[in-house]
Amino acid sequence: MSTQAITAQEKRALKTDLVQLAMLVAFLLACLYAVLQGAAFRHSQTEMAASFTTAQVERNTAWRDRLVAVETGETPAEDDRWAGLAMDVSFPAVLSPGALSDLSHGVSDVKPTTSRVSLWRSVDRLFGNYQVQSPNDTAAGAFDLAFVVIFIMPLLMIALSYDALSEDRELGRLGLILSQPISVRQLVTARLKVRFGAVASIIVLTTLLGWLTGASGGDFVARLPFVAVWLLVVGAYFLLWAAVIVWAISLNLKGETTALLLAGLWIVNGLVGPASLSAAAESIYPTPSRLAFLSEAREASADAYKSQADIMQGMLLDHPDLTAENYSIPEYIRTAFLVTRTVDESVVPVLQRFDEVQAERRQFLSALQYASPAVLTLQSLNLAAGTDLGRHITFERSVRDFKQSIAGAVEGNVLAGERLVLADYDSLPRFDHDAPSFGSVLGQVGLPVGFLIVVSILLGTIAHNNLGRLQKRIRES
Repeated sequence: MSTQAITAQEKRALKTDLVQLAMLVAFLLACLYAVLQGAAFRHSQTEMAASFTTAQVERNTAWRDRLVAVETGETPAEDDRWAGLAMDVSFPAVLSPGALSDLSHGVSDVKPTTSRVSLWRSVDRLFGNYQVQSPNDTAAGAFDLAFVVIFIMPLLMIALSYDALSEDRELGRLGLILSQPISVRQLVTARLKVRFGAVASIIVLTTLLGWLTGASGGDFVARLPFVAVWLLVVGAYFLLWAAVIVWAISLNLKGETTALLLAGLWIVNGLVGPASLSAAAESIYPTPSRLAFLSEAREASADAYKSQADIMQGMLLDHPDLTAENYSIPEYIRTAFLVTRTVDESVVPVLQRFDEVQAERRQFLSALQYASPAVLTLQSLNLAAGTDLGRHITFERSVRDFKQSIAGAVEGNVLAGERLVLADYDSLPRFDHDAPSFGSVLGQVGLPVGFLIVVSILLGTIAHNNLGRLQKRIRES
C-alpha cells in the first residue's frame, strides 16, 4: 500500500464516514454563522459611525451658516447674539471600525467608538451611554470567527485525528500496513494531511467569504493585506495544534488515552491558561473601580459648581480686563466654561491612574501571554482586525486631548465674551485618528507568529524522532 493509496482511502472516508462528515459540516456551519454575524456587526458599526458623523456635520454646518450670515450682514448681529458662540463649538470624534472587526470583535463591542466633543462636557462625560448591548451578551462574549478558530478548530482537529495510528494498532492491521513500502511517518502524514486539509480548507474559504461579506463601502482592497496577516496568525496556530496532535500520536498510546491527553491540553490552553493569566493580572494590577472613578468625577464636578464664585473671582483677578460691563454674552456661559475646565483638571489625575494601571496590565499580560497559545493568538487576531484594547485606549486618550486643544483654542473668545470669526472657526483642528497600518500590524504580530512556529517545529521534531523509534521497534519485533 502506497501513500497515494492511503490518501485516496482517507478522502473516501471523509465522504462516507457519517461521523467525520457530520463534524466537518457542523464546523462549516459554525464558521458560516460566525462570518455572517460578523458581517452584520461590522455593517452596523459602519452605519452607526456614518449616521453619527452626518448628524454632527449637519449640526456644525447650521452653526457655521449662522455665523456666515452675521459676518456677511445678511443677519444683523443684534438679531442673533448666539451666532458664533465659542462655547457651542463641537466636533465629532469617531473610531473607524477595525479592518477585520467582523472576523474578530475584540473589545469593539464594549468600548466607545464615537464621541461628541463639546466644551459643555467635562472629560469624564465624553463617552457616556456608549454600551447598548445586553449585559448577559457582553459577559458571554462574541461568537466570531476568531472564537471558532481558537476554541472549536482544535477540538475538531483532535476529534478527526487522535486515532490516526492507534486504530490500526488496536485492530491488529498496523503490521500488515507497514509490511508494504510505507513507513509509520508516511502513514501518519498521509492521513493527517487529508484530515487537517479539510479543516484548513474550511477556515481559508470562510475567511475569504468574510473578507467579501464584511466589506463596507467597497473597502475590499484595503482589507486584503489584513486578511493576509489574519491567515498568517491562524496558520501559525493551526500548525501548532497539528504539531501537538502529531506529538501525542507519536507517544503510541491507546486511542482513548491520546484523546484524553489532547482534550486536557485543549482545556489548559483555552480555559485554564487565559483564566490564570487574567487572575494573576488582576491580583498584581487590580483594575480601578469605574464606579469609584465616576464618584470622584461627580464629586469634583459638585465641588467646582459650589465654588464657582471663587473660580470666577480668581479668573477676574488674573484677567482684570474681563468685567461684566464689557461682556456681551450671558455670564453663566463663561462660568460653565471655567467650571468645566476645573472639573477637567480634577478628573485628569484619576484618568491618568486608570491609564497607568491599564498600561501595566497590558505590559504584564504581553509578557505572560506566551504561556497560553490561545491568549497569544487571540491578541494577534485582534491586532490584525484592529479591535485590540490598545487601539481603543489610544482613541479615548486622543479624544480627551482633542477636547483640551479645542478648549485652549477658543478660551480667549469665551472669557472675553466674543464671537468666533469664521476664519478662526475654520482653522480649528478636527479630530483625526488614523487606522493602524499594515506594516505596524505585521510588525506587532511577527514575534507571536514566530513563537508559535518555533514551538511547532520543536514539537514536530520530537514527534518525528518518536515515530522513527516506533518504526524501528516494529521492524525489530
